[in-house]
Order: sequence, then C-alpha cells, then structure tokens
Amino acid sequence: MQSRAEMMRKNSHTLLLAGDKDEGGTIDLLYYSGWQKPCIHYRVLGTEVWTTLPGEAFVPNASGDGFSIKIQGKGIEFVCNDGVPSGWDKAPGDKNYFINNPGRYTLKNGKIEQQLSPPKAPTLVVASEVGSTTVALSWNPPEGMEPSEIGGYIVFRDGEQVHKGDTSLSWVDNGLKGNNEYSYEVATLNVQGTESPKCLSTTVKTNLPGKPGPPAWLKVSATAPDFIELSWKAPIDHGGASVTAYNIWRRAPDTDASTAECIGTVIGRDIDSGKDRDVLDWKDTDVKEGQQYTYQVSAVHLPDPDMMRSKSQAQLVEELRKKASNSLLSVDEDVNEGPLCEDVVGKAAAQLKAPRMGDTEPHIMIQAFNWESCYNKSGWYNVVKGCVPKMKEAGIDMAWMPPPSQCVDDRGYLPSEWYNLNSKYGSDADLRACVKEMVSAGISPIADIVINHRCASKQDGNGKWTSYRNPDWEAWAICNNDPSGTGQGAASTGQNIEYAPDIDHTNRKVQEDSKAFIKWLMDDVGFRAIRLDFVLGYGAWFQEQYVRAVGNPYAVAEYWHGDVQVLKNYINATKGVVAVFDFPVYYTLKNAIHSNDFSGLNWGGTLPGVMGSDPMRSVTFVENHDTSHLAVVGGKFGDNNQVCRAYAFLLTHSGIPSIFWSDWSDRGPDVQKQLVALCQVRKSCGVHCTSRVNIVSSQGGLFASYIDGKNGTIAFKMGSNDWGPGGDGWKVKATGHEYCVWAKGGL
Repeated sequence: MQSRAEMMRKNSHTLLLAGDKDEGGTIDLLYYSGWQKPCIHYRVLGTEVWTTLPGEAFVPNASGDGFSIKIQGKGIEFVCNDGVPSGWDKAPGDKNYFINNPGRYTLKNGKIEQQLSPPKAPTLVVASEVGSTTVALSWNPPEGMEPSEIGGYIVFRDGEQVHKGDTSLSWVDNGLKGNNEYSYEVATLNVQGTESPKCLSTTVKTNLPGKPGPPAWLKVSATAPDFIELSWKAPIDHGGASVTAYNIWRRAPDTDASTAECIGTVIGRDIDSGKDRDVLDWKDTDVKEGQQYTYQVSAVHLPDPDMMRSKSQAQLVEELRKKASNSLLSVDEDVNEGPLCEDVVGKAAAQLKAPRMGDTEPHIMIQAFNWESCYNKSGWYNVVKGCVPKMKEAGIDMAWMPPPSQCVDDRGYLPSEWYNLNSKYGSDADLRACVKEMVSAGISPIADIVINHRCASKQDGNGKWTSYRNPDWEAWAICNNDPSGTGQGAASTGQNIEYAPDIDHTNRKVQEDSKAFIKWLMDDVGFRAIRLDFVLGYGAWFQEQYVRAVGNPYAVAEYWHGDVQVLKNYINATKGVVAVFDFPVYYTLKNAIHSNDFSGLNWGGTLPGVMGSDPMRSVTFVENHDTSHLAVVGGKFGDNNQVCRAYAFLLTHSGIPSIFWSDWSDRGPDVQKQLVALCQVRKSCGVHCTSRVNIVSSQGGLFASYIDGKNGTIAFKMGSNDWGPGGDGWKVKATGHEYCVWAKGGL
C-alpha cells in the first residue's frame, strides 16, 4: 500500500514537506535529460528575481548519467531548457516545477523526488500511562534526521504492526487485556515511505481487570404476539478481560430499574474456538400479547455456573472456566459484572413490515412537514405524533419526515452535527417518540438524508469554517473545487452548490461515516426508509453503495428534472436501488388539470413519466415543500378542486403516491375527507406500484382508465365530460369536482 507521501508525489509536481522549514540551505538537483547542455531557469522562493535566460548550466555527472547543479536557497520555482533556449521542460499541464525545501532531488520524466538517507529508529520509547485496557506510549524522534524527512511512525505490539500514524510522538493502545504483558517497538517512516529498523523494545504489564462497560446498540430486532427478540453488540470497553456472557434484565415499562429481574443469561463465546460470538441475541417467549416490556443487558466477565438456569448452560460455563485466560482468572468478584446498558421497550405484537422496492403492497406516502413546519410553537414532531391515528385510519403507511440533524438553517437542509437530533422541529426525545408512535401504528418513517453538503461546527486555526464535529472532519472532507475555496479533498462528483460546502464522497472516511450515520438512523432511531436529498450533487454510485450498505431499505431521491430519460439514466446509474420523485408526472398532470386537456397523460398507451415506464421506481406527488412556495414552478398546484382531482388520479394509479402535508391538513375538512376516501379505496382494492393500467380515454375534457389491484379493480374518470365504467357490479367509492372513482371487488 502506498504511503500518504508516495501518493502525494504521484499526483503532484510540487514537493511539499511537513515540519519546520529552513530559511537557508542548498538544493542539490540531479536532472536526467537527452539534451547536450541543459540549463535551469529559476527564482529562489521568497524573491521575485529570475535568472537571465537561458539560466544556469547543469554540470554533467562524472558517471555520464544525468546532470547536476547546486543552488543556494530554501526553495526554488524553475523550468529547464536545452540551453538555447528553444526547447523547454515544464511540469505536466505546462506548469513550472517547485521545490519547497533544501535537500537532494532528482527530476526525471516530469517527476521530482527527494533523495533521502535511510531513516533511523526513534529513541527512548516509554509507557507514560498504563490502565487495565490501555497503554499510552511516547517516544523521541530519531537522532540525525531532519523533521522535514519524517513522514510518520509505525508501532508494533508483540512483533505485529498495530498502528501507522503521522509525525505525532505518542499513541494510545486500546482494547488490551488486564494483567498481561505486552512488548512494544516503534519504527520511523520517512516521507518516501521507507521504514527504519525498530527501536529497542519496552515491556509493559497492564493493570488488573475492572468492570466491563455496558453492552452497545441494544435494540428490539423482532416482535410477534408470542415473543420479543433482542440483539446487541459487545461493550466498547471490555474492562481488561474477555466478556464471555450477558445477563438479560426485564421490568415493566415506566418503573424504576431496581425492579428489573434477570430473566436469562446468554453465553457470548464459542467454547470450541474460543472466539466471541458475532451474533448476540435473546428471544423472550414468556410474554403476553399486546404487553410492553422494558429490557436492559449487562456484560459479565465469567458467569457463575450455579446461577445458570439449565444443566447444559452450567456445563458450558464450567468449560469456559477451564479454558479461561490469565486475565479472566484474575477478575475480582466485585468487578465481574458491568453496568446495565440503556433500556429499550418491546411490545409483543406483529412487527411493522417495512416497504421494499417493487413490493406489491398498496403503499401511500405522506410528506409530514411543509416549509413553515419548523416554526410551529408546539414542536413539529409533537404535531405529527398527534396526527398518527388519522393517518393510520386513512391507510397511509409511509411518512417522509424532515431532516433530523442539528442544522445551520431552520429547515434542516444545511446540516452540521449529524448525530445531534435536536433541531427546530423538536428534540431528540420528541423525534424518537414520534417515530415510535408511527412504527406502532404500522407507518414507516422515512429519514431525509442530507449528506451532499455539510456546514462546519467551528473555524479552524486560519479562521476558515472547516472544523466539523459529530462526526469529526476537517478541510480534507470538502471538495477542492467547492466555491468556498476551503476544500482540500478531491473534486466534486456532481454539481456544486453555493450555500454550503460540498462534501468529498470519494474520501473513504466520508463514505464510512455516511454509511454509519444512515445505519444509526435506521437501527437506533427507528426509521424504515430513506429519502436522498440533492442527488445531483454527488455520484449516483455512492448513493447505490450507501443504500446497499444499510440493507437495501426503500430509497427515493430528489432529482429535480422534467425529462423522464434523465431520471431513467439516474435510476440506471444507481443500478435500480433508488426510486425518484416523478417530476415529469408533476408537470404533465398540472398542465392537464389546468387546461382540462388530458391527452398528455397518454404516452403511447402508458402513463406519463417514470410512472409509465418504470412504475416501481416512481413516487408521484401533487406538491412538496419546494414547489409549494417557489415561483419557478408557477406557484401552487391549484385550488382545492384541482388538487383533489390530481390526488384522485395519483391515488388510484401505479407508482407510490405522496400526499403533501399542507394539502392533507390545511385545505379544510372536505379536502381531507376526499383524500381519506381515495386512500381507502386504494387500500381496499390493493392497487400497488406496478398495478396494470388500461387507459380508455385521454382527450380534451376526459381521462378514463381501469386499474387492476390485488383485491379488486378500480374505474377512474376525471374531466368535464361524462363517462362511466361498462358492466355490472361497480360501486362509487369516491367522488369530487370533475372526478369519480368506482370499484369492483376489494376488501
């Protein structure tokens, strides 16, 4: 693997070296050229005076291999020529060469490399602090090496590399076992990636083990009327000895933790291999349907066989004790069990079935906020939570929530600290309570993922806003072509924006942090699907990667474009794992309803937009938080009658229809009544994203169609002209101004 210095030299013609810079010194340059009498035309850095053309002549090496010259100065900017000068040697891109520090260098085939002596080992490695699980090491730099030559250090524990870092002279080794001896050595890396011999080793013995920390990421992983299943991760801090078991504690909700009972023990280690189990889970079958229970888990170094609930489990514990390490056997009884982790509540009931791309459930989405929701004095999450029963009654089963993170702007689209869920919409606790209420009602909350751009938490040492917290990044995470001019990352893989720094998604750390954040929102907060904001800003291949990394939840993207082929190209770029909001349908339907001419809704026998060509990846809508107030789309969709007519079309046809909050709640009881009726007929007949649609009329004054659901068939009509379905058995299920919905069959 290339070192950071090697990669820098590979991609740059400017040699930048870390460390203190000498004010004087000598640059010794070896130049490989086919010219007979090459010259160097240069200026010393810090001056503006260039040599007189053609410059100073190189001296041929005695070996006949190349030419040399020595120049006094701390650095130079230069070009080489054939001595006439009629031929020039510049860096690729027709740029000048730079050397920024004294030293020995070669220039060959357009690349500058510094010639360094072999690196030397650091001196005096010591353990400055020792705990049960940690050893803090420090060392002195090698003697006889310039700071500018040092690229970093490598730390070895018991002969194996455990750390490769920068020029820092200290490092903390974590995750060690207590009461154990460890031997440490350190080697130096120069800026070209060459490794020195190792220094003299130092041996350290860790302290006696202490209590393990609480288990991490406890969650209710599955529920049914007759069980509740839990899963968790091992503690971050194992206390200096292995954790071989976990105690499960249960109590009634809203009661004190002191009332909890230990209801079981899970052995966390494979007896035969001696390895910790990858999957830590427990199924509680002693439950009553509809009852809620509160759970916590504690980590145990070595369980007591007398406390086991079965003979077989007691035998396992005996085997554990026989194979126990020195660390385990030295654990005192009073530190054998760690503290309880944060509690979770589970309900013995059927689990919410999250939406999946292309499933044949009759999904209905609601955008559960508008442009002004963040200013609601009651707290927006509380408002939405109070409306959950009405949504459930209508049959809405997906709810697009506002961006969850702490933010620079009020509306959440300029996020700063990702993991801080206190925003203008409400507190972390309010959001979790709202999500929990939705999940209990069978509604899948959709997380609005805004990761194209991000605002820094504070200024760096140069007064630039490049220091990020939670997760922690610096200027390396910002694209180098960001309009702010502060980025040190790679170029953007999409469109730049002016209002916040563009994030470099080619960076491995950014990718891992993005995946971890989305997974945390799903696993810890409880979201069941995702909406990707401003996908024009970064490569579709990253979006595909993020969706797959968190288990392929239903994902829909904001790609604001009216050309269906552009949207299909984007879908293909994500390899089909992301759906889109169907802007072609939005524009076409708005024009059709305002003109009472529906010929545009028939594209060669199919519906318009992505809705007609790839309906499983189409989310249709009448309005959203942007279109409702931006003049660029010509204002709001229309009046109450026009809006209801549009929803009647979307809620009875293919794709997944989305209802805008303002249309649901702010247009009066009659509009909401019509929307509820339309939702219920979709649910009753089982109309889903890929339901077959037969268009029978699409002309001025009339659009009519039949739609086949899983449980029944819908006949639909809108426009000023009359129409009715043929045959018997049809019943009117919903009606409004210039539209009517009939159904045959249904639940």
